[in-house]
Amino acid sequence: MTRSIRHLAVLVMFAFAIGAAAQQPTSATSAVPAERLERLTRGINLSHWMAQTGVTPERIRSYITAADARRIRRMGFRHVRLTVDGAWLMLEGTPSWLPAERLALFDEGVRMMREAGLAVIVDIHPEDDFKRRLRDDPAFVDAFVTFWKTLATHLDRTTDPEWVFLEVLNEPVMATDVWQPIQRRGVKAMRAGAPRHTIIVSGGEWSSIEQLQQIQPLDDPNIVYNFHFYEPGTFTHQGANWGYEKWQLLRSLPYPSTPENVEPALQGVQDDEVRWMIRKYGEERWNAERIRAQIEKAVEWSRAHGGLPLTCNEFGTYATYAPRMARLNWLRDVREALEAAGIGWAMWDYAGGFGVVTGQNPATRR
Repeated sequence: MTRSIRHLAVLVMFAFAIGAAAQQPTSATSAVPAERLERLTRGINLSHWMAQTGVTPERIRSYITAADARRIRRMGFRHVRLTVDGAWLMLEGTPSWLPAERLALFDEGVRMMREAGLAVIVDIHPEDDFKRRLRDDPAFVDAFVTFWKTLATHLDRTTDPEWVFLEVLNEPVMATDVWQPIQRRGVKAMRAGAPRHTIIVSGGEWSSIEQLQQIQPLDDPNIVYNFHFYEPGTFTHQGANWGYEKWQLLRSLPYPSTPENVEPALQGVQDDEVRWMIRKYGEERWNAERIRAQIEKAVEWSRAHGGLPLTCNEFGTYATYAPRMARLNWLRDVREALEAAGIGWAMWDYAGGFGVVTGQNPATRR
């Protein structure tokens, strides 16, 4: 085993176990079983399979296979977050009916993960146009709510609530005060369809800790509260050609950061704003202690509401331009901070640009 593979193994294969007691809520306002929370302790996102790409029957049948599911379980993960494009599975004109062929492909994906011994988060994960319509079009909200009741009813009939979780919507984009009443309607409809399944909710925009802090807990005891963690974006999204336009000009940033160790990354950078971003990243001295302090903000929100259960179902670093050891160090520090706080996690992602395996071809991934 090479040194780099050993580092990756330390990261994802035999993560420090956190007991069910650390996850168990301390308030009567939450009734999520400890066994379910334990299944959310170590997860991976299955991106670019049923979302984030042109969703076709051929891709669904070939991109993620039963061998991938078994590999994920062998690596030590306990659950997967199955991202599903709402526009693919929801028929706007008839949201109370799910298209049979697509539903069969979706069901097979869930079944494949379950047969490998993995719990599954069903995450409705559409593109931003879908979310903007939820923000702006009350009729579209009505259709979305009906769709979720229909899907939840189906999942209530076909899946075990001990092993399958329902997530209302990924990163709603809209402000939390706009998103929260929509989410409440969605949860009510989901609960009508699936009275026993645990539901996962989040704040608005990109589901950051700051957005979590703006949530008022829902009147439902079987809910887990979610946030995403990509701080600082200057490091985690260096080289990314989406989101903030200046990210794509960032390269080779170290982690941890200091004013001194970011100097090499400034060489050859002409853009004044990017130079400022790099220097600021160094001056902020991002390290394990700073990450723990950020995660503690989520813990404080939970405590303020009686110990509501939390999960972080996205965190990761874009791999193309991040130095490998810097990326692994950041992933380790975030994982350890979450585990120390008793918060479950799902890394972004399995085989995409942030991935823990290499290659688009399932036959040659490692």
